[in-house]
Order: sequence, then structure tokens, then C-alpha cells
Amino acid sequence: MLIVLAPAATAQATAPVDLGGAYVLDEADALSSSQQAQVEQAVQDLYAETQTQLYVVFVPTFTDPTDHTAWGSAVMDRNQIDTDGILLSVAVDERNYDVQQTNETAISESDVQSAVNDALLPELKQGDWSGAAVAFANGLTDTQAPPDLTWLWVLLLVIVVGLVVVVIVIRTRNKRRTAAATKAQQESLADLERTAGGALVTIDDELRTAEQEVGFATAQFGPDAAKPFADAVAAAQQAVRKAFTFRQQLDDEIPDSPQQRADWANQIIAICQQAHASIEEQTEAFDQLRSLEDGVEDAAVALAQAVAAAPASVGAAAAALDRVRSRYTGRTLATVSDNVDQAHQVLAYATERSNAATAAIAAGDKGEAVVAVRDAQHALAQVQQLTNSAIAAEGSFAEATARAEAMRIDIEGDVAAARTFTVGGPDLAAAVTRAQTVLRQGLDPKDPVAAVDALTKANTEIDQAIAAARGAEEQQRRASRALDDALRDARNRISQAREYISLHRGGIGPTARTRLSEAERALDDAVQLATTDPGQALQAARAAEQYAAAAMDAANGDMG
Repeated sequence: MLIVLAPAATAQATAPVDLGGAYVLDEADALSSSQQAQVEQAVQDLYAETQTQLYVVFVPTFTDPTDHTAWGSAVMDRNQIDTDGILLSVAVDERNYDVQQTNETAISESDVQSAVNDALLPELKQGDWSGAAVAFANGLTDTQAPPDLTWLWVLLLVIVVGLVVVVIVIRTRNKRRTAAATKAQQESLADLERTAGGALVTIDDELRTAEQEVGFATAQFGPDAAKPFADAVAAAQQAVRKAFTFRQQLDDEIPDSPQQRADWANQIIAICQQAHASIEEQTEAFDQLRSLEDGVEDAAVALAQAVAAAPASVGAAAAALDRVRSRYTGRTLATVSDNVDQAHQVLAYATERSNAATAAIAAGDKGEAVVAVRDAQHALAQVQQLTNSAIAAEGSFAEATARAEAMRIDIEGDVAAARTFTVGGPDLAAAVTRAQTVLRQGLDPKDPVAAVDALTKANTEIDQAIAAARGAEEQQRRASRALDDALRDARNRISQAREYISLHRGGIGPTARTRLSEAERALDDAVQLATTDPGQALQAARAAEQYAAAAMDAANGDMG
């Protein structure tokens, strides 16, 4: 039987007792006179209801033998309790107990066990000795009382009536909802198809207008300038043909599902919207070009002045680049090494287009002048970007040098922190190795951009590995804290199952014994893993407790 609590430090030994014909024997002074009378009355009530004799013995400890089961059996033998009898023995000082039952009783072993679990044990754990005995006797009586099922029939009737009402209400609501949903779907689908038809009409008109605009743009600005507009219109026309195909499928006599009609209508709308956006973009671009015609002469003059001033910025960029070349190499220098050469090339193009704009104005071709001015303006913007990048390189490279030094210090700290983890695994070790390799290789001070790239990669890897290791270490700490409780629960559950199977060995089949064996194996695994892998050990301990519970269930089933 279960050990309620750990035994007391000192106790008075008591050998198996002689009841002397009494049903309640208190050798431990655990009961007052009124409490003993209550226990005796409960014993008498049990006999009156079940014809089963309950004997209750309170002693300080179990001695000669010390095993509670053997001690209880010895009391049964000594007092010749061999039929219709149940013996409850309680060792008060060591807080242990035992329940014995003769082979022939009106109360089954499973009912006795139920009374032990539900009535006896809760009182024993509270140290209420008389309450435990009375509760046990009453619990045995209750197990034999026929169940009152009147409430069940009433409940079943209420459930049946309720189910009928619920079914009627649900069916009515479903019919209404289905009808409403169908109507809403039809209305929504009709609106969607009307929207799709309207979108087709609109985009078709836009395409016809756009074709005319392409002709005007070609005549005004030339075929090269108008080519993006023409390409956009051609692509839109091709897409809209597909939209008209979907519309034909909606209009033909072949039946279509609501889902198909909705999908086709949505695709028509999407195609029309995309085509409108592409045409609108090109139209705006040409509108801007047309707006430049009125002031193209002034724009050409300003452009010529800007082109004339641009060599100064290119010269400043060249001087800055010479200073950078003396201090930096590798990938750092490569980011700006070609900037000045590219700036010269782009500036030459800007100059050529500026001259072309001046010539077009002189010839009275404002359309050509506008295109040339736009080309030159774009080129000058690129020259400015190239020169600004070269001039700002000194400052940005100095920032990269400082950044590389800060990252080096950060990685050294990460490497030191990584060595403190007890749980890291191969990922952390690999990240530490790669970081140390980057640090040992040395970082070229003349190539800070390459240094920052290498350090960034190493720093990212070791940061991720440290974060994972911190999570694993925290999980291990939690598992270690939970492991002790899980091992204790597993041992207790296994002990219960082992004793129950041993006590009823003749009636226990292979299933319960197999589950008990698996529980013991899992417990062994948990103990072995406890110091090396608390997480796996915790899982094994919980599995052991579950196997032991399954063994008890199977054993109870066999006895039932």
C-alpha cells in the first residue's frame, strides 16, 4: 500500500497484535474515547449493510515484520480472520498504513481500492486517524449502495427535448441563412460583372485615345522618345484582348459556376486596372515634355551654364579620389575608383545633348530640343551623384574604419561570453571558431569596407549562436528544476504498480507487467541522463510515470 509520508525519526516498535475479539484496537493512543466510539459505530454500520467485518488497528510502528503488508498478513493470521473480513492497520508514528482483505468478502477488491483512494488516503494525509477509519468504513458502505439513476432519466429527457428544439431552430436558421446568402451572392456577382463590363468599355476607349497620342508624340518628339509610350500601349492592347476573352466566356451559353464567373470578372477588372496604370504613366511623362516646350529656350540656356560649371565638381572629385587612393586599397577603394572616369564620360554626353538642344532651338524644332534638354539634365544628375560620392568617400571610409574597430571589440566580447556557456553545441563552437579565425587573420586598415563585411558576417553568426545557447541553457535549467519532481512521481507510481502486481500476481496478465517493465526501463534512462541531458531525462521520467499508470490501469482491469 502507499506510504502516506516519510516515517518519523523515532517510534515505538509494535509487533503484530492480538485483537482479543475487538474490532477497533488503539495501541498508539491515537483516538479519544469519543473518537473510538465513532469508529466502532462506523464498523457496526458497515457490517449491518454488507455483512463484512472491518477491523481497525492503530499502532506506533510496524515491527516483526517491518513491511506493512507482511505485518498486516501476520495480524490476519494471528487473529484467524479468514472470511468476510477487512483489516485496516495504521502505524501512526511512521505515518504508514496497510489494508488486508480475505479471499471471500461481499465487497470486491476494486471497491476496496476505491474506498482506499477516495476516502481513506485523504484523511490519513491530514493525520486525522479517527476520520480516516470512519471515512474508510463509510466508503466501503457507499460502494455497495445501488446508484440512484432517477436524475439520469430526467437529464436524458431534458437533453432529448433540448436536442429536438435545437435541431428545429438550426434547420430554420440554416434555411433562412442559405436563402439570404444565395440572394446576396447573386446580387454581388451581378454587381461584379457590371463593374467588369464597365472597366472593359473604359479601357477600350483609353486604348483608342492612346494610339492617337502615340502618333502625336512620335511626330512631336521623334520615334525614339515615343517608343516607351508605343510599347506600353501595345502591351496593354494584348492584355485587354485576354480580358475580352473572359468576357466572352461570361456571355456564352455554356453554364458557369458562380465561382468561375466571379474569378473571370475579377481578372477582367485587374487587367483593365493594370493597363490603365501603364498608359497613364506614359501619358504623364509626355505631358511633362509638352509642358517644357513653352520654356525650352530658358531651359537650354540654364543647361549650358550647368554643363559649363560641371568640370569644377569633377576636378574636386578627382582631387578627393587621389587622396583616397593614397590611404585605401581593395574593396574600399573599388567602391569609388571609377567614379571620376565615369563622370567624365557622362559629362561628355551631357555636353553633346546640351549642344543638340541649342541647335534644335535654332532650327525651330522645340520637340527635339525638349528631348535633348531632358537627356542632358539626367546626365548632369548622374555626374553630380558620381562626384558627390567620390568627395564624400574620405568621411565614409573613416566611419567604416571606426565601425570595424568597434565590431572587433564586440566580437572579442562575444567569444569570451560564449566560453561561459555549459550548453552550446556544435553551432556555437563553429561560430566561435569562425569569429576567432576572422580576428586572427588580421584586418587590413587600408580596406575597412572589406573588414566591416567580414566582421559583420562573423558577428551575426556568433550573436545568433549565443542567443540559441542562452535559450538552450535556460531550458536545461528549467528541466533540471522539474526533473526531481518528475523522478519522485515516477518512482512512487512504479512502486504502487509493482506492489499491486506483486500482491495480486496470480490474476495479473502480461499487459500490466509489460507496462511496468517499460516504466522501470524509462526510469533507468532518466536517472542515467539526469546529469548529462536534463531535458531528455525529464521526458524519460514523465514517460516512466505514464507507463506505470498504464500498468496500474491494466492490472485493475485484470482483477476486475
